[in-house]
Amino acid sequence: MNLQGECEVLLRRFGVPAVGLARIGATGVDSLDCLGERKRGSGVAVSNHDLWHIGSCGKSMTATLMARLVERGQLEWEAPIAPLFVAHGIDVHPDFAGLTLRHLLTHCSGLPANPSPAELEASYYSTASPQAQRAALAREAMMRRPARKPGGASDYSNLGYTMAGVLAEAVTGMAWEELMRREVFSPLGLASAGFGPPGKTSRSDIAQPWGHQAGFWRFSALRPDDALSDNPPLLGPAGIIHLSLPDLARYIAFHLSSGATAPDFLKQKTVDFLHAPRPDEDGAFGWILSPAEANRIGKRVLWHDGTNYAWYAAILMVPDDRRGLAFVCNAYQDSLADPESGVVTALADLYNSWIGPMV
Repeated sequence: MNLQGECEVLLRRFGVPAVGLARIGATGVDSLDCLGERKRGSGVAVSNHDLWHIGSCGKSMTATLMARLVERGQLEWEAPIAPLFVAHGIDVHPDFAGLTLRHLLTHCSGLPANPSPAELEASYYSTASPQAQRAALAREAMMRRPARKPGGASDYSNLGYTMAGVLAEAVTGMAWEELMRREVFSPLGLASAGFGPPGKTSRSDIAQPWGHQAGFWRFSALRPDDALSDNPPLLGPAGIIHLSLPDLARYIAFHLSSGATAPDFLKQKTVDFLHAPRPDEDGAFGWILSPAEANRIGKRVLWHDGTNYAWYAAILMVPDDRRGLAFVCNAYQDSLADPESGVVTALADLYNSWIGPMV
């Protein structure tokens, strides 16, 4: 597989300013390449070490953080979590009595997909810390009657992941952002990882790629210091992480290897647990399961994509082969996420071309 050539194909296919593509095995990166412009029309090329916003692909990182807390005995997967909320000043509706951490992280919590539009808008202009905003959100969200009984059918919920972050903050006394740095980024060697749009703190206008939103005729670039260029910070546990493509590949290799690339970080059985949904669950802990009979690879696939509507990323892992692919780009349009012809489908085809001669 010629990754530069594949990047050229993907640039033309989706018409975005820049893309990055990585091929990953259980020991780390096999190869990667990035191609295109940091900002459309700027003439400034992306590099292989530039930063990319990965949106909801960060959910598995939040779940990985929670696994660290479970192994440490600060949380449990299956125990009711209402008492923990109540102990930290967050009242809980009686219908959430059976709610567990597992429910939050597998989208079976009964919580709505997102906070209300008013709550999201207020977050952009709040002077409170993201941790304080999340605690205030939890005091409202956890007292509303759930739309369905916790533990029932999966229904994708950014709010559920945000509440998992609140739970981590409650039992540790630390902000989710600091927990991610201390418990995930640092021990896994993800030195480039941070939060919000890449380049937000840089003095140079185009020191990093800019996000782009699709307009009627063309993409519009968003300044990284624009308050509306990302999801509001209170949604951090659901998806505001950025990092370089090599670091994203390093993170994926950790999961592909069942933790072998960082043997003291999590137990193998814990990593494997994060990848294994129950029969009645559509997804695992930050991953979506595609059974062998339901995808074009013909093997069990774990995948996820993510966007803040200015960036897009997608991860595809084939656990039985211990191989995977990662895609990043600095723009969003609906064609990228199309279930029939979008990036995840393109990655499946690339995967087949990669391993075809080897099987």
